[in-house]
Amino acid sequence: MQVQFRGLRAFCVAARHLSFKDAAEELCLTASAVSHQIKSLEEQLGVTLFERRTRSVALTDDGRTLQQQVQPHLRAIERAVVEFRRRPQRCPLVIQMPEFFASELFMPRVAAFSQAHRHVDLRIETTAPGARLSGRADVSIVLSLRRPDGPLSQALFPIRYVPACSPDLHRLHAGEGLGALSQMTLLVHQSRPRAWHQWLQLAGVEAPPPRQIIRFDSMFALARAAEQGAGAALIPMPMSGAWFAHGRLRRMFELDLESADHYHAVLSGDSQHPDAALTLWRWIVDTFTEHDKQANIHERSSSIAG
Repeated sequence: MQVQFRGLRAFCVAARHLSFKDAAEELCLTASAVSHQIKSLEEQLGVTLFERRTRSVALTDDGRTLQQQVQPHLRAIERAVVEFRRRPQRCPLVIQMPEFFASELFMPRVAAFSQAHRHVDLRIETTAPGARLSGRADVSIVLSLRRPDGPLSQALFPIRYVPACSPDLHRLHAGEGLGALSQMTLLVHQSRPRAWHQWLQLAGVEAPPPRQIIRFDSMFALARAAEQGAGAALIPMPMSGAWFAHGRLRRMFELDLESADHYHAVLSGDSQHPDAALTLWRWIVDTFTEHDKQANIHERSSSIAG
């Protein structure tokens, strides 16, 4: 036999008030509707639950027994419903960022955000270097010389470029100094075609022409090629710290090419979930601001210059 939940609820409320009228007010029903639901319950159970008097009602022995057995479960159900309604609503967010930032910095740390904010579903989209802000994203991470427009924009850290190569090439050219560059293929990212020229100018030397140049449109591909011994590359820091920390890349020279570009975290002004977007933006700022200070130690090693 399947008992209607609404009949049990009407019975428990009426039993607590000992009044169909007061129960009706609490349940936002009419007194006759409460009476009808309780009558249907009595017919289903085959017992009388209330003694109906002229101006009042009283519980029968069966009514008191049913109240004692049902009331705790009803309260538990009501508490569960309240807690369920209090749960944060699921908030899907779109976050856009350059591919190398995503793979080297964001992905290793995103689990911490997910653990702390279970109600936020992230859609992570990668962008090309120098890409402009997209109206689709709730939060964006952009590499820019200037502060991007947006309701909230925070500089995270600047970029510097470290001359690096594989451990095998490092051993092969140890002690050769800048002359090693003429024996190597230079790996270049297409967004910074003059990076090696700028680095040599900064070093105050004129090095012999490189043996060969390979250009990449992906910073990850460039770093991977350097790791595999394809040549020498200017590797962006601090996001590449793990490559040095794990011995996959070795620093070639002590001089770094400093960049005026900064990574910025930008909050959209028209997110459908503004509170969740702000939470994500603040987490990014707290996690990655001045990250360079934490990563400086990772790429230090003996240089080719000896």
